[in-house]
Amino acid sequence: MRSTTPRTKARGALSALFIASLALASCSSAPAGDTPSPEPAVSSDSPAAPGAEVLAAAYEGTVGAPPTEAVPVPEDLSAWIVSCGQSQTTCSTPAQAAADAAEAIGWQQNVCDGQLNPNGWASCIRQGVAANADVILVMGQDCSSFQGPLEEARAAGIVTVGVGANDCDIDGGDPLYTGITKKLDGLDNEQWWNKIGELQANWLMGQTGGDVKLLEVTFADARFGPWISDGLNAALADCETCEVVGTLQLGNQDAAAGAMGQKLSTALLQAPEANAIAVPLDGWFMAGLSQAIVSSQRSDDLAVIGTFGQRSNLDLIADGQGQDASVAFSLEWDGWSGIDTALRLLAGQEILASGVGQQVVDATTNMPADGSSFAYNPEIDFRKAYLEAWGK
Repeated sequence: MRSTTPRTKARGALSALFIASLALASCSSAPAGDTPSPEPAVSSDSPAAPGAEVLAAAYEGTVGAPPTEAVPVPEDLSAWIVSCGQSQTTCSTPAQAAADAAEAIGWQQNVCDGQLNPNGWASCIRQGVAANADVILVMGQDCSSFQGPLEEARAAGIVTVGVGANDCDIDGGDPLYTGITKKLDGLDNEQWWNKIGELQANWLMGQTGGDVKLLEVTFADARFGPWISDGLNAALADCETCEVVGTLQLGNQDAAAGAMGQKLSTALLQAPEANAIAVPLDGWFMAGLSQAIVSSQRSDDLAVIGTFGQRSNLDLIADGQGQDASVAFSLEWDGWSGIDTALRLLAGQEILASGVGQQVVDATTNMPADGSSFAYNPEIDFRKAYLEAWGK
């Protein structure tokens, strides 16, 4: 379903005045130079059948600003970067961004493909230890999957950074990463990912006039998957005319086996009343979900939203090819924040929030220029800010 027109099943069409109000709201994001305090995207008095208010909140999102405090840059160090899986853009993009940031400060860098499984991540960390890396950055994976290798890195005196990850103390254990990145002041990791789900719900409610009949795709391989689901379902619970009519759990093994498209096709057949789909990982659309949605011949009747906002997905959204929107954030910014975190750990400084926030992008709102990565509205030049903080 394209967001340029309301769904045929929505209870109450959007008027021209409503469309105009959304266009104005989409331009009201916080200025890049300020770091706003995160606020709930939905007010406490939201109506049971939400419309313009929640859709405007989805487009505005919650966005911060990069740190400006200076940090020294040691020379001639090496960064070993563990990608969760190079076959997925949601892994390869922040990994390459971290490598670019390391190169920008004169460090050697190497990207290791974790191949979407714990053994691959563990092997990559151990390769970094064997290579005598000064810093090991792990993209998006919690420490519980490779405690032994992290302990080996610590014993070798290597700084380890979890980029968009959780440390083992979240389960009551001892922290094993030297440090983990932080996205927004005032939000811990769980709350940040809850916000993703909330923004998904806001967009879906706005697109359907508060008549969401959701087929929810879930992800349990990483902790952020359930957190997105929690935020999504909490927001939908406040909508009296919204309901989840089906659930499909997918995981890394489904992506590796090429099974995602068929599983979604089956789920769509089992949920004929669904008018919306929420997906926790944009990379999955390229792994068969977009094709399954188009092949179902229900694409025009489905409001489909993902998460992460990669350029390839923005192209799908612009072309109406099985995805209509994404809760977007900059994975490039995430990768650069990993190097900033490493620098501050090496300097004995406090880890600072990167400012990475989220905004919903669809075909008509917050869409960057053709070929450009998502960079927020208004645009934020995080690279320039980091280089200035690093004295480069």
